[in-house]
Amino acid sequence: MEGEAGERVDLTLLRRHLGAAILAGFLCAVGLPLAAPPAAAAPGVPRVSDIRAWTNEIYTRVAIDTGDEVSWQANTLRADPLLGLPPRIFIDIRRAGIRDGILKPVEVRNGLLRQVRAGRFDRDTVRVVIDLERESTYRVFALPGPFRIIVDIDGEGEIPALQTPPAAVDPPGPVAAGPSPEDPAHPAIPSPGSPQASPEGSAVPPAPPPIPPSLESPRAAVPHPAPARKHRVRVMIDPGHGGKDPGAIGPTGLKEKDVVLAIGRKIREKLSASGEFDVRMTRDEDVFIPLEERTAMANKGRADIFVSLHINASTNRKAEGFSTYVLSRGASNREDLELAARENGVPVRKLQGVKFIIDDMFTGARKNESLRLAKTVNDAVVRHVSTRYPGAQSLGLKQAPFYVLVGARMTAVLVEASFISNAHEESRLRDPSCLDGIADGVVEAVRYYGRNGILAHSDL
Repeated sequence: MEGEAGERVDLTLLRRHLGAAILAGFLCAVGLPLAAPPAAAAPGVPRVSDIRAWTNEIYTRVAIDTGDEVSWQANTLRADPLLGLPPRIFIDIRRAGIRDGILKPVEVRNGLLRQVRAGRFDRDTVRVVIDLERESTYRVFALPGPFRIIVDIDGEGEIPALQTPPAAVDPPGPVAAGPSPEDPAHPAIPSPGSPQASPEGSAVPPAPPPIPPSLESPRAAVPHPAPARKHRVRVMIDPGHGGKDPGAIGPTGLKEKDVVLAIGRKIREKLSASGEFDVRMTRDEDVFIPLEERTAMANKGRADIFVSLHINASTNRKAEGFSTYVLSRGASNREDLELAARENGVPVRKLQGVKFIIDDMFTGARKNESLRLAKTVNDAVVRHVSTRYPGAQSLGLKQAPFYVLVGARMTAVLVEASFISNAHEESRLRDPSCLDGIADGVVEAVRYYGRNGILAHSDL
């Protein structure tokens, strides 16, 4: 294991007891009451059960776990030098409880994130406050299954302001923002809350736009010579599923989580051999890692390329072939939408709620480069597997709303390497030679992109 999983900020280990006077001052500054905490939330009431964070000096992701869906609202307050208060983001969670073990502040102080703290704002509201070292752009959104609120903070201003979701989104989002009780002298700057899922029976999102002709040939798409790089190309390989999540299971019991881990290790070995690449893995053992943590690990490690590895499955036992995906708000057909829902661990209808987030988040150069890399990966994988198994089918380049790609700051793709539900392809996936072919295809594509500098990641 490269150690990436251990890089997550452990909120339990980082907790520090602040002196009573300092703690009281912070609580007053953000409107957290000094009175004794109210009684525990009634049974059945959602509860803030954990707060997780991944951070470096230019990027932070905070995940607030509630399990059940909650109504929430995010706001910011600018720094107040006179009172010695930093800029901060706060999230109010309505009609929720909070686990006692996360009531103590968590100090970080890494140049971007100062500390994270949580407490009761009033009897019906839990407030989570993120104290920043400096003004930064940010985005707040929610992911279901289980429900968690995600805060992405960019110290370099890369994240654009999140636009209000279209009026057509129904029902409306959480309670509308009102005047902030935190600091009357510095009114809060509202940020929209989580969009709610569209009603069941909503139409499948429209098909993604066609790929521009320039994407058909990676060589033709290079607009200028590759820039000089200050470091080896950083590649994050993400073997999907793991631990309690086996992924898809084949007719004879082969598990997706085991196959993709084997492929990931082969890719790391092959890419690392030349010394040109700094290769890391989100997991190098049979452990479960939440989807949002995988992306955060890649962002925190400043990866240039993110490749998430999966094996497809279908109720149609004859379905076969290889496909590679990039992030998109919709999908070209119902099967791709159902695949994304299955990988995300949510019903299809829940995918509607993040459509506008993806639209705002994943545009421009990053999507174009991801499309190019995805096509190159898919073509190379099919070619290499075909030398071992003639007739391997290509399903081509596709787009779908995969949560593991949401918020990725680098060129990012997701590979679906054949159908484990097809008895023939499951048998093939047991052959190390087939796994070598899949790995060789990914390696060939990554090497080409790394050596030619066709990367959207720019903070080198």
